[in-house]
Amino acid sequence: MHRQGRQQSATDASSTTSECTLFTRCSPTRFLRLCSQLDERKQEAIRDMNFGGLLSITCKEVRHNICLWLIERFDVGLRKIQLSSTHHLEVTPNVVNEIFGLPMHGRILQVSSNPSEHPFGRIRDCEDRLRVLPIGEEFRRAFIWYACATILALTSRVDGCRNLWHTLHGDEFRNDINWAQFVVDELVSGIRHFQQSQTAWVHGSLVFLQLFYVVKVRISSVQVPVTMPSIVAWTDDLLKIRLQQELRDYGSFGHGEVFEDVPNTPSDVESEDSDELRQQYDAAQRTINDQLTIMQRVMRRLHSRRRSSAHAAGSSPNAFPSSPSFSHAAYHGFPFAEHGTSPLHPTNFATPGPQTSQDIPNMQGVADSAEDVMPLRAMMVPQAHRRSRTHRVRRMAQSLKSSFVPQPHTRQSAIPMDLKEAIAFVFNTDMDPSEELVSLYGTHLTRGNLGCFEGSHWIGNEVMDAYCRFLQHEAIGSTELFISPYLAEIVVQSKPKKLAKDSILNQYERFLYDMAIPYGQVIEVFLPLLIKNHWTLIVFDLYKLRIQLLDSLGGRKKTHMTGAQNNLAKVVLCLMVHKKGGGEFNLERFSFVMPDVPSQTNEHDCGVFAMKFMEHWSSGGLTKSIDPTQMSKYRLKILGNMLLSQHNAHRTMFQK
Repeated sequence: MHRQGRQQSATDASSTTSECTLFTRCSPTRFLRLCSQLDERKQEAIRDMNFGGLLSITCKEVRHNICLWLIERFDVGLRKIQLSSTHHLEVTPNVVNEIFGLPMHGRILQVSSNPSEHPFGRIRDCEDRLRVLPIGEEFRRAFIWYACATILALTSRVDGCRNLWHTLHGDEFRNDINWAQFVVDELVSGIRHFQQSQTAWVHGSLVFLQLFYVVKVRISSVQVPVTMPSIVAWTDDLLKIRLQQELRDYGSFGHGEVFEDVPNTPSDVESEDSDELRQQYDAAQRTINDQLTIMQRVMRRLHSRRRSSAHAAGSSPNAFPSSPSFSHAAYHGFPFAEHGTSPLHPTNFATPGPQTSQDIPNMQGVADSAEDVMPLRAMMVPQAHRRSRTHRVRRMAQSLKSSFVPQPHTRQSAIPMDLKEAIAFVFNTDMDPSEELVSLYGTHLTRGNLGCFEGSHWIGNEVMDAYCRFLQHEAIGSTELFISPYLAEIVVQSKPKKLAKDSILNQYERFLYDMAIPYGQVIEVFLPLLIKNHWTLIVFDLYKLRIQLLDSLGGRKKTHMTGAQNNLAKVVLCLMVHKKGGGEFNLERFSFVMPDVPSQTNEHDCGVFAMKFMEHWSSGGLTKSIDPTQMSKYRLKILGNMLLSQHNAHRTMFQK
């Protein structure tokens, strides 16, 4: 469906009016109409896929005025919305999980153009298939594509994304995807395209964009109950009232109270200084999410069985002895944030009856007698008022673990030495600078090599090469290839006039690292380049035929590659043709761009920026924001990752 909207906003006391137009194929109404036609078993399968939050969508309209206002202030490089000079909103997978309830852990989905055996059809054909397909792998893949085509990852095509269809139906696809990250990536990519090409079409989920603003920016004159996921509480009328009230109170958007999330780690210092603590915390959080999913599934089973038994007895399934009508929000203990309308309308809730323990393995204590009733509030964690930043700790009983659901494994290892002590040990000038402290993946670094992480030192070639090896071997199953900076150094210094295929293979093939996947699956190639004491990163996108130069120095944007960069491109493409076992990469078919990236504030942090670009760059943009003011902390974090890596032969030196 084509929609057209106009934006009218006041930016100061004398309000000005600007007219813009956008189009989107976002269609929650169509999505909900199909879901209502699916039977209960199929809806249960959708919930088991952790897509059940989408079944609760009540906000069906896209408000173009707020969407245009947010797009104008969207920084695609840092992935944040700049509300003012002092306030901004970061768009992260955590927010997608909060609003839609989508998984925020797992692999990053790489959309490829490889055709599958399943022929691509129209959205209407997919709807017909979903109605008749039995519950199985084909139904799940078709539903994921349909959800992306209507709500989560919109394109301007009438029939949706063909490449996504073939990716989901490929033989190697597994549904262990970080779908929250995928929604963020597609939205950022769509806004980047909209801002650069001035097209009227916006790709990505605008439903998420508008709800993201009203959930994170609150006004005291409107109250909304906090639900999990957040989309349950927001209706079209409520969203309209919320936006109109802000315009009445302040004259324009962006003047409410910005609600900041509590960090997902026990402390900011630990999150930056220790990857092991972060991994343990993430594993525990995934365990809690799995246990909550088990509880919700059990409650639905109990509720459905009680309804069946009530019908068999001839009584009303919704009648419950001595259960007066009460407020749905009040019963579940929903707090009211400073934001939203009046409480939800009172509804009757039939508390599910108990079942025997044989029906539910490993769920002791759910219900042992006819009077044992577990209210829904027992498994929901309401959000409290947020006048100040508070830390929430969610815990579930160990008895809630099920042997039928795979549990994440927390790696048990020695507690690492305090990072300050480890850094002091590495940077101690009184100790032998030739002592080897890092030995992993065929590379060796001494105390003298690691000294470049201290203060305002430049990152050396040997450290950059070690980090490329580290990223290559740590990213198991990734479609990214990291090439040693020594290759770039030799090509730049030798200045070859002719680059024959045989000479390229003889000289430069040794700089390619071993990969866990075939080279034929490589999509992006990363090559750090050091010229005149300045690090840049060249990214070869083999899928979109694009060469990207990431330069933290900023300045004037270049439209063509230099002679040295052109030679490097020929060498890399020749190596990839050889490794992929055929085909041809014609350099003339590749486009050259310099994307907007965060800029360094001094002359010595270019190497750290190149490392962070390699770590977070994917599909033409950053998957995580990079703060130029945190370079000293990034230096220590990168150093800590290599020192405490389980593959570092000298790791025991930094353990208690």
